[in-house]
Amino acid sequence: MKYTVKQYAQSLYDVLETTNPKQQDIVIDNFINILRINNDLAAYEKIVAEYEKLLDIKENTSQVTITTATDANITPALLKELNKYSKDKIETTQITDEEVLGGVVIRVDDTLIDASLRTELNNLESKLKD
Repeated sequence: MKYTVKQYAQSLYDVLETTNPKQQDIVIDNFINILRINNDLAAYEKIVAEYEKLLDIKENTSQVTITTATDANITPALLKELNKYSKDKIETTQITDEEVLGGVVIRVDDTLIDASLRTELNNLESKLKD
């Protein structure tokens, strides 16, 4: 890989920022062609993810992932609490994972808040072994 994922994402971001919206499809097609020529098409998804991070920074948006053992409603109280850890806007994704057992695991950008029963049980087991 001649260029890093971050360099590709930054280049795409910079070009799209200054391109007429009607011409953006052409820019993206050319960008994909450059990836193909450089044998870097395998990194496409990582580049897009990095590009989306740059957009979130510009738009002051936090990505929030809420993982619970069962489907749970995201309450206004929870959103209010999340605002303490986030930027101006929040984009939430909810995941159901039975491995959590109970409680909740919340990721706000790079911050992890783990209040899951699985983690509590693991911590208790570690304390009992010591």
